[in-house]
Order: sequence, then structure tokens, then C-alpha cells
Amino acid sequence: MLLGFIVNFCILFTFAILTYIPFQNKLTVFIPSPKYHPFLLGVLSGLTGCVLMLTSVRISEHVIVDARMAVISLSGVLGGPLATILSGIIIGLFRMFFHGFSIHTLIAGGNTIIVCLVIGYCISKKPMTFRNASYYFTYSIIQSSVVICYLNDWSLSGVLPLIGFIVFSFVSFSIVFIILIQLSSLFDKIHKIEEMSVTDYLTGLNNNRKFQEHAQNLLKTNNKFSLILLDIDHFKKVNDTYGHPIGDEVLKELALRVKDATNSCGGFVSRNGGEEFSVLLPNIESSKSIIIAETIRQAIEKNTFHVSTGEQLTITISSGISSYPENGKAVMELFKLADDALYIAKSSGRNKVVHIDQR
Repeated sequence: MLLGFIVNFCILFTFAILTYIPFQNKLTVFIPSPKYHPFLLGVLSGLTGCVLMLTSVRISEHVIVDARMAVISLSGVLGGPLATILSGIIIGLFRMFFHGFSIHTLIAGGNTIIVCLVIGYCISKKPMTFRNASYYFTYSIIQSSVVICYLNDWSLSGVLPLIGFIVFSFVSFSIVFIILIQLSSLFDKIHKIEEMSVTDYLTGLNNNRKFQEHAQNLLKTNNKFSLILLDIDHFKKVNDTYGHPIGDEVLKELALRVKDATNSCGGFVSRNGGEEFSVLLPNIESSKSIIIAETIRQAIEKNTFHVSTGEQLTITISSGISSYPENGKAVMELFKLADDALYIAKSSGRNKVVHIDQR
């Protein structure tokens, strides 16, 4: 009997891990066509429930114990009401004919279907999560316990089978869901670390590493794009006069303005270091890139920066631009040319936009 419980739990645990990671899009595993996920999860959950019944432990003439209710709850968390109802129908029908069709198997199988219909309806109103799954699971166990008592004619001899069913159900459910909750927390931390590795800590923009990666991807598409490099004019004076904390406030505000000015054209904004920022403009040729860079310049110049000291700072920027493919075929080449154009803008008076073709 103990071996049967262990085997049953191992099947449940394997199903939980193999469905949780891909269907929650964790790590690098991903199953396409999300709209079919509930249907697919329902079928997989139903088939797993059938396998669990094949390895179930018989504890009385009309009662078998397995972890099918935990599978149904998991399908509700991952796939919603459709997955729950579909899995319940598959498991319920299988239960009706598993040991030969009879009034007892009809009641047992019908109970599973009813449980899933009720849970499916409830989670269509309030989605099932790892936090509230225990409530739905408890309901399924209470209703199933009543059915077990009925199948055992409400006799005292049915108490031990009932206890065995309740204990195994809750233990298997608790262990699997605690592990999945811990996995979810771990994956969230991994995701945050991944984000931090490609995000500028101060402004929240993409960092230079992410800029390089995105620029390389643009090159692979072989579509035209432009690169704007922009730099704050006399930023050292801001830091020397008001202090680095105020300088950081200026950088954060400038990042927001650049993003706002380039959102409509799909600009990919990065902070490449210090007061230097970049904007990658996909499908933008040189003439239009100058217009966009000028829009950014005006968004910075025309609106003063309000800092925490109560002062209002007038900030200006200079920008240099290069375009693919006419100005270069490699990221470093385009970056250098944009930097050269930026140098021209600064050396010729600052607060200017210069395309490398204009030199």
C-alpha cells in the first residue's frame, strides 16, 4: 500500500513540474499558441488523472485513493476553468468504467465531474491562484468525502478508508503546491536578476549590454535603422554646482523625456554610460531620424527640470546620428560615426542635432 502511495505521488509531482515550467513560460521553455493552453492542459490533466487511477490504492470495496484531485486543482491554477472542466470530465468518465460500470462507479465518476463543474464555474468568476487553490481543493475533498461515506453505507468500517483518502490527498496536494510556490518565487528572482543585468540601475533604461544586443538584432533583420547618440551639455557643471544627487535626478528625468519623445516611433532607448544616451530607431531613414532627434532636443530644452532643491534647471543636449546601411554595416562602425557627429554638434556650439552625412 505504501509503495502505491509513493508511486502515485511521484506521478503527480512529475506532472506538476513538467506542466508548470512550460505553461507558465518559465526559464527558456515555452509552448506556443497560448489560446490553446487551457485545452491542452485540460487534456494532459485528464490523462494524468487516468494514470493516477491506474496506480491508485484500493482501501475499500468501492473506494480507491489517488492524487487526481490535486491534478484537477493544478489544472485550475495553470489553465483556468476550461482546463478544470475538461480534466474533470475525462477523469470522471474514466472512473465510471475503470473497474467496470456500476452504480458505485457512476456515483464516484459523477462526483468528480460535478466537482470540476462547480470549481470551473467559481474560478470563471474568481481565478484560481496558488494562494486560493487550497480553498477549492478543500471543497473537492469535502464533497468527495461525503460520497465515500455514502459508498461505504455510512458505516464505521468506512472511517479508516476515509481518513486515508483525506490524509493522502492533503499531504500530496500540500507538498506539490509548496514546491511550486517556492519554484515560482525562485523563477521570479531569476527573472529580476536577468532584468538587472540588462537594465541601467539609475534610469531604468536599457544598459549598454542590451543596446549592443538589440543593435545586433536590428542588423540581422537587414532593415534600415538609425542610431542617435545624445549627450547632456555641460553636465559636469550641473554636478559641480548642485551635487551628484541632483545630477542623478536630471538623468532620470531626461530618460523619461527621451522615452516619451520616441515611444511613437518605436525608439529603443539606452543609457550607455555617464550622461550619454542612445536611441535606436528601427525602419527610420536619415531624414526622419533628424526630425526625431530634433523633437527630443526640443523636449529637453523647452521644459525646465524641477529638482528636489526647488530649483529649475535649464538643460540642453547635443545629438549625433548615423544610419544603416548607408553609413555603416557594423554596430561599432555606426556607433563611431554617430559619436563623430555628436562631437561635431558639441564643438560647433552644442544644443544641436548633427547627422554624420551633414559633416
